[in-house]
Amino acid sequence: MKYILIATMLLLAIPPIWCLRNQEKKDDVVVQLRDAVEVKRSWVLLTDLLPPDAPSAIRKALGSVELCSTPQPGSARVLNSEQTAARLAGQPDLLRRLAIPARITVRYAGWPIAEDRVRLAISQFLRQQSLHEHGGISDLPDEARLEWARPLSATEENPRLEVLGLDWDNRQQSLQVRLRCSIRASCGSFLAHVVLPAPLAERWRQQLGLGGDSNSRKDSQQPADDGKGAVLAEKGKPATLIVDNGSMRISVRVICLQPGVLNQKIRVFEAQSRRVFHADVVAEGLLHANL
Repeated sequence: MKYILIATMLLLAIPPIWCLRNQEKKDDVVVQLRDAVEVKRSWVLLTDLLPPDAPSAIRKALGSVELCSTPQPGSARVLNSEQTAARLAGQPDLLRRLAIPARITVRYAGWPIAEDRVRLAISQFLRQQSLHEHGGISDLPDEARLEWARPLSATEENPRLEVLGLDWDNRQQSLQVRLRCSIRASCGSFLAHVVLPAPLAERWRQQLGLGGDSNSRKDSQQPADDGKGAVLAEKGKPATLIVDNGSMRISVRVICLQPGVLNQKIRVFEAQSRRVFHADVVAEGLLHANL
């Protein structure tokens, strides 16, 4: 009977010890953060990077720690691991339990910009420029195909778009149109190509007055008091550069190395990568470059 009692007591003591060890193992779990996230608020939280099955203790510990501000719709913000880890510099124990990707891409999950809004904006621009006179261009024909880096999003549903300027893309042999939301905070500027059948494309190029080189442009919306237009990028001043590689758009802060007017290509410097980009001036303090 004595031995039975001792054995029973030992059995009763084992579960608490096992539970304690199991809890210690849970506390040592390293959570892999996501390398891409979309949000619908003005700030991105560290909890947005957690996977759905992340331990509740880690989710609670991160609380409302802010990671960064949300980028404009249609662009992305890329953070490196050092920038992310800096948000938890005062919590080393918590930081030890997180596996941070080398690059984290943040996007704003807004409303997709529909093709009919782009078509409407281009048609309105053509009519406003009186290009329909004397048998000229009055609207986009049905056979015109629109191409741009989709998906692009805005902070509002069905935003009103406006055309910033026209250019001729020699490589694609198509009309290149730069657009943006009328309310600038709703979306950033973006490029759309109007692809037309060859005979029609050549007639459009001639009627729009766009030459065969990249320096010929038509943009009557910008002042041209001295024949050059207003300076929208100032040498030595900061600006926002939108880098487009066809599948993703990234916005970064740069310093202008040259002054520039609308559609002029200038050199800009990005401090973090120490790189110099050649970018087109698309609006005041805003530039665009293709990779």
